[in-house]
Amino acid sequence: MKRDLVILLVLGLFACVALYVLVDIYVSLIAAVLVIALAMSVFIMQDSAMKPNVMVFVEENTKGIRVRNRGNARALSVSVSVEPLGLSFTIPVLEEDAVTTFPTPPITDRIRVTVSYKNEAEVPFSKTVTLMPHDIEDEDLLKPTFPLFGWK
Repeated sequence: MKRDLVILLVLGLFACVALYVLVDIYVSLIAAVLVIALAMSVFIMQDSAMKPNVMVFVEENTKGIRVRNRGNARALSVSVSVEPLGLSFTIPVLEEDAVTTFPTPPITDRIRVTVSYKNEAEVPFSKTVTLMPHDIEDEDLLKPTFPLFGWK
C-alpha cells in the first residue's frame, strides 16, 4: 500500500479508538465506516491515475478505423497496425477523449488491429483487437468513465 493510505488508515483507527473510549461504541462504529469509505476512495483514486485507454472501432461506412482514448491520461507514441491489410499508422499524442480516424479500404471481413502506446510516465501498454465490419463504436452506459480495478 502507498504511504498516504497507511497514514490515513492509522489515523482513522486512532480516531475510532478515541471515540470508543471517550464517547460511545456507536459513534466509533460510524467513524469506522467513514474511514473505510475514505480509504476506499483514496485507493480508487490511486488505482485510476495516469491510465490511457485506447479503443479501436470500425467506421460506420466500413471505410476507416477510429482510434479513441477513453482514459484519463494522454497516450503517447500510439502505433496502430492492421494485419491483413498491411496498414500501419502512428499518432504522436492522443489526448484524453480525443478521436482520430484513418482511412482504409472497405472492410468486408475480420481484421486484427494491434495498438501499442505509452502513458506520460513512459509505461508501455499494448492490446490486440479483432474487428468485424459491424463492430462500430458503442456507448456502454455501465462502463466506468476511466479504467478502474483493471477493467478492460
